[in-house]
Amino acid sequence: MSDPSSSDRAEAYRRATERVRARLGFAGHAAVWAAVAILLLIVNLIASPDFIWFFWPAVFWLVALALHGWTVFGPGLPVIERWRQREAARELDRMRGQDNDTGEA
Repeated sequence: MSDPSSSDRAEAYRRATERVRARLGFAGHAAVWAAVAILLLIVNLIASPDFIWFFWPAVFWLVALALHGWTVFGPGLPVIERWRQREAARELDRMRGQDNDTGEA
């Protein structure tokens, strides 16, 4: 049986890695948003300079980016973590039930 402190450290490392991955995902999302917003501005100014429309898709996407940021940096991340833990426990229970049905231990 493993040392509880080492399993606690492993869990803490896994959670820290997941949070870093979430922050990197947000940074990538923000970079893509900025690049697409600039591209839309250029296309707008070339195709129809009399009517400025590029900000509509950029603003709506910015709302999605803000929600992404809320889940990464705000109170959304713990909510998601609790949901994942519940779903993982539910999946483990389901898998154990299947193992018992097939006679495996």
